[in-house]
Amino acid sequence: MNKIESIHDRIVMKSEAKSSTVLFTEGFKVVGLGFMAGQKLAQHSSPSAAFLLVHQGNINFTMGGTTVTMKTGDFIAIPAKEEHEILATEDSRILLTKGV
Repeated sequence: MNKIESIHDRIVMKSEAKSSTVLFTEGFKVVGLGFMAGQKLAQHSSPSAAFLLVHQGNINFTMGGTTVTMKTGDFIAIPAKEEHEILATEDSRILLTKGV
């Protein structure tokens, strides 16, 4: 059996910048992102589609010129090459899953 781990232990929030931790890669990649309130992931795009899940906290997520508030448990699909950005409105942990 694989080792059981805690997102709270693996995704460590840092006051100086958002944190990024690869949690799993075998056919797909799961990245854990940690944001303290006010931290931002600047607008960018990715060559592959992704699935974003807010594990803890609240964020403003902007894609296609529209900003929505996402809270714990909310998720969204991000199409490949779609510009998007994240602003944490409170301390937040996010899981991002995409193909490798």
